[in-house]
Amino acid sequence: MGHDATSAGPSSGWNHGYSQPNRSPAAPPPHVLPPTVPRGVGKIDLGLDRMRDLMRGLPPMTTPAVHLAGTNGKGSVSVMMESCFRAAGFRTARYNSPHLLEARDAIRIDGMPPSREEYANALAHVERVAKDRNLDATMFEVATAAFFYMASTVQPPVDIMIVECGMGGARDATNVMPDEIILASGLTSVGLDHTDRLGTTIGEIAREKASIVVPGAVLVTSPNLHPEAAGVARAIADERRAHYILAAPSRMLAPQGGLSLVPFREPAPATVRTPLAGVTSRHLDTALALGGAHQLDNLSLALTLLDVMRHDTRALGIQPKLKQLTEAHLAAGIANARWEGRCSWLAWRNSDTPVPILADGAHNADSATTLRAYIDSLDLPHRPRTFIVSLSANPAKTPQSVLAPLLRPGDRVALVEFTTPVEGMPWIRPVEKAAMRAAAEALQAGEIVDMPGAGPHALAGALRWAQSDWNARGPGLTIVCGSLYLVADAYRLLGA
Repeated sequence: MGHDATSAGPSSGWNHGYSQPNRSPAAPPPHVLPPTVPRGVGKIDLGLDRMRDLMRGLPPMTTPAVHLAGTNGKGSVSVMMESCFRAAGFRTARYNSPHLLEARDAIRIDGMPPSREEYANALAHVERVAKDRNLDATMFEVATAAFFYMASTVQPPVDIMIVECGMGGARDATNVMPDEIILASGLTSVGLDHTDRLGTTIGEIAREKASIVVPGAVLVTSPNLHPEAAGVARAIADERRAHYILAAPSRMLAPQGGLSLVPFREPAPATVRTPLAGVTSRHLDTALALGGAHQLDNLSLALTLLDVMRHDTRALGIQPKLKQLTEAHLAAGIANARWEGRCSWLAWRNSDTPVPILADGAHNADSATTLRAYIDSLDLPHRPRTFIVSLSANPAKTPQSVLAPLLRPGDRVALVEFTTPVEGMPWIRPVEKAAMRAAAEALQAGEIVDMPGAGPHALAGALRWAQSDWNARGPGLTIVCGSLYLVADAYRLLGA
């Protein structure tokens, strides 16, 4: 959801061991530990009736929150905002979907996922409430309620929640937060994704997503938002007497640089200038490590939301600590923001020469377009790129729609299947390799190979194949993409 769906110090990557004491209600001993996967109806079923009933059995939500909707970019905006808040000393709770490796990593408390014990305890409590209320809650509803439960009961209390919609907005399970705790809402890009559920036009999808705006509050939208989407968002804000702000575009002062494949060295951050609150006379220069020109719009949205909230009377009335945010905090937060699996650089060390990997969860036409634009912006020798691809089956999109923006004639393609079942989302299935091959051949890809097996094993074979022509042609760029579930396999393979 986004379904394919950071800190003031070093960025918080995946950590298998983490556990922080006194953070949530006591977990049962390990030998009676409940499952750490949400148990509920295994399907996507948009609507709020069940979720509202479920939340009535849980502690009331009182933690101030920022609510984010959009087709692509929500996760990037959320991690930038989280990092800025943490740079200012805020305690944070962040919720994203889908998860990367385990269901619990959709939740971050102060930048860290909960321990397995903490997460299992929260799930068990929510599932008991659902059973007592005779609710056939979906797995996503159970997972979302578990986040709200943890954010409401964690000790010491968190200062702010940053909540990403799973799918759409108006009927998404996250859209049960009380109006009185919503500090502001943000809308990232709007594209034709999940058309079978959200609508078949940009306007219909934008209405579904922008409808998270709270009466009398603030709705900030991304720069370069599709004109039809911007018009719909403004109209909804006007209907609800909310303040509408179109974030001003950021400008790159110095691009990322210094990338080397052998020896591997990832790019240095770009230097970016962003107008604050849409006023060009006030700006902030930041060091942005998140890769791709599309991150400029995400940066604009994140910084505009933060700048608006620290000056907005309504938001300050909900969370007075917002006035503590300074521009130094914002700059430090952006410098430390990282987002796993989104234009992320990894290295597979299976030989004396590590294979650099660009891993990105691009899974629709818009995100594939932005990924290819980033690839083309890199200062690398001209030669065909190697794509290791797996796609999730979705009746609303075809393999051609995702691969067409990515592939150029001659690019090499390894077709793999990601690990199934996907934890917490048993309905997810990979596209058959024959269908992906047909699309790649139609796009005049070069060498195409089908990798046997699935998951990390298949991915390891694909990486060995990617490196097989280096002696003859020199080092080349390898991209793992098409699904966040395949990117998760890359992290599993590398132990990252």
